[in-house]
Amino acid sequence: MSAPQVMKPHDKKLLRKLSLVLLVKFALLAALWWGFVREQRVTVDGDSVAAQFLHSARSPAKGASQ
Repeated sequence: MSAPQVMKPHDKKLLRKLSLVLLVKFALLAALWWGFVREQRVTVDGDSVAAQFLHSARSPAKGASQ
């Protein structure tokens, strides 16, 4: 068995930079969601969904030879 590797100062610096980048990305995604998506609502009507599924099941598959 080999001895456990110790993090070098360069590795710690890289880990800190990567953590900062991920934190900034998460903050930007959260801000975008908060600004544009949070208030959006989608209502689903069971009858219209069933009709759409039944319609797509009856139509021929795309690319199939006729």
